[in-house]
Amino acid sequence: MTDIHKGLEDVHIDTSSISRVFGDEGKLNYAGYWISDLAAHSSYEEVTYLLIEGELPDEDQLARFEDTLTQHRALPEQTMTVIKQMKDHNPMDVLRTAVSSLSTAQPGQGFDSGWNKEQAHKIIAAIPTIVATLDRVRNGKTPIEPRDDLSHAANFYYMLHDEEPTETEAEAVDTALILYAEHGMNASTLAAITTASTQANIYSAITSGIGALQGPLHGGATETVVETLDTIGSADQVDAFVEHEVEHHELIPGFGHRVYNTTDPRCKEFERVFRDLAEDPEHNERLDLIEALRDEVVGELGDKGIYPNADLYSGTVYRSLGIEPDLYTCMFTMARVAGWTAHVFEQWDDNRILRPRVQYTGETGKAYVPPSER
Repeated sequence: MTDIHKGLEDVHIDTSSISRVFGDEGKLNYAGYWISDLAAHSSYEEVTYLLIEGELPDEDQLARFEDTLTQHRALPEQTMTVIKQMKDHNPMDVLRTAVSSLSTAQPGQGFDSGWNKEQAHKIIAAIPTIVATLDRVRNGKTPIEPRDDLSHAANFYYMLHDEEPTETEAEAVDTALILYAEHGMNASTLAAITTASTQANIYSAITSGIGALQGPLHGGATETVVETLDTIGSADQVDAFVEHEVEHHELIPGFGHRVYNTTDPRCKEFERVFRDLAEDPEHNERLDLIEALRDEVVGELGDKGIYPNADLYSGTVYRSLGIEPDLYTCMFTMARVAGWTAHVFEQWDDNRILRPRVQYTGETGKAYVPPSER
């Protein structure tokens, strides 16, 4: 009997130099650099370059890469049409379709690595514009043209709100993007490289990643956490909530991870960002609620390896930035496209089509019977 690993648990399908999750230690490494250092000192553009190229850029390389992204922020007309026609649909459905539509503005090149890398840069640059444009169009507002004098993060905030962010707000968006830029062989990354392994182009690979990220057990979890916090209401209601959920064997959003056996290291960075943004009593009450929930869940379930994950904090950061809850998974996409791109190109460097097998448990040898005799 062949061993079955449901959910591919503990199955290693390849080697990678892009990132490493230290699950037992609660640490995360991007291409040799600790996430805490990158979150504190780097930029999303720099981290994206690091993930794709394998090393941090020097000043000239970074400037050229930033210019490349800046040049591709504007959307082709057909993508704008897609957004306007789909504005009342789920934002992730719109984003997935809009990213796919970007390919129609490009002449077909077959499977060419140089062309695919150029297109990858266009996708990374365009996704923030898609998200901001969708939010404005669905709210009856005029889309804002991207600017070339703002960073990736600051320009997104500007296009979303039609005002420049403060330095703290821009840094908050930037840090959030860095923290979600990459996380090893997760479900959406696997989807992206599975498509890439067939030598489909980068648009198909990234679209596959977006589709997998949409689910509530992956990227959609951030929105669920915010809904849960709203349901609890205040710190003094935490004990009763947790007691009920534990008694009924319910999953508590924002806790537990397939890889981490302790607190997700991104939690500390998101908490720092949230504290930087906190300016009124409502923020402090929200933080009190999160901390009370964290302490109670860890006290009840920590011995079972249930600890906070990044989703516990990220949605609250997004809310503080004036971002609607149904855009939180889109924010995840804006960040993770860097990691997907890096893994796709790593897959292509030594490609073998992904073709796992399943163990058949059905019957054999059944005789065909015509419909009239069944």
